[in-house]
Amino acid sequence: MLRLLSGLLFPGLLAVGLMALASAVHAQTLDSIRATHHLECGTVLGADDWNGEDIHGNLSALEAEVCRAVAVAIFNDESSLTIRSFPAEPEALNALKEGTIQVAIGISPSASTAMHFGVGFGPPIFYDAQRLLVSKHSGITDLPGLRDKLICALDMSPTERVLRDEMTARRIPYGLMSHSEQGEMDAAIAVRRCDAGAGTESRLAQSRANFRGPNDFVFLPERFGLNPMVPAYRFGDQKFALLIDWTVSALIEAEALGITQGNVAAASKRKDMRAEQLLGRDFATAQALGLAHDWAARVIAATGNYGEIFQRTTGGPYHLDRGLNALWTDGGLMRPLPMR
Repeated sequence: MLRLLSGLLFPGLLAVGLMALASAVHAQTLDSIRATHHLECGTVLGADDWNGEDIHGNLSALEAEVCRAVAVAIFNDESSLTIRSFPAEPEALNALKEGTIQVAIGISPSASTAMHFGVGFGPPIFYDAQRLLVSKHSGITDLPGLRDKLICALDMSPTERVLRDEMTARRIPYGLMSHSEQGEMDAAIAVRRCDAGAGTESRLAQSRANFRGPNDFVFLPERFGLNPMVPAYRFGDQKFALLIDWTVSALIEAEALGITQGNVAAASKRKDMRAEQLLGRDFATAQALGLAHDWAARVIAATGNYGEIFQRTTGGPYHLDRGLNALWTDGGLMRPLPMR
């Protein structure tokens, strides 16, 4: 009986031991960052045609602001931050795995990515979805309007496969104009060689911003799937992971409370509970994370709240409305963790 129990217990004890070892190895990241007084943060450029699986547009400006926010949370300023840009997600993840950077911002989470690169994932900083872009003058206002129309998509890409599945499920026949390069596809959409372009919202918005008449093209209302972009950090690095998670939450909570880069100093005197929890009059979050009591106020003063960051880096440059990236109170999906 004892022998049988030993056989059952040993694999479990081994797994627990390995998890504890991984935690011990990576738990030093935040301590190391503080000791060297330097943070290496990676962003993803989403370079055209670098990798057929990287279907998102260039969100590196948004990602860099999250890097800045994390650095300010740790150091109270961003002078000790280096931002490294990578052409695609695999390069950023390899750098994270090798220890060249301590966090990668703008990663598409998946179980296979977590296992292959040994990473964990933080909360979404941007929700992408597949959409269709049409000319404002086409008269097409919804998906059924594309019946028997020609749609541009990248050949054998995830976008093309999702398009096929959705149109088949809805029994909407269509023609497909496949392209091997993003630039070639963008040109076809811009001169209306096809009736619509299929892609992720961020990629199509980036393309549209470079059209001669970007205001002449609009998105159809339908969205297919949900593709969150998140921070990634090495698995088992819980202390550093919590700091990143709550930094992102602080940016979202600040917007929800109407606290901006311009009014954060005055807001620090507010008496309502959520403002006190966020801005440091209530020390619980700061103590739990090992940060200065006013860390979130300093972050907001440096970067603004999430809405300000979105508009400055993504909404304005890409003429993109908040959509899924609006606050949960406004019909979007952005919601913070409790600041306590």
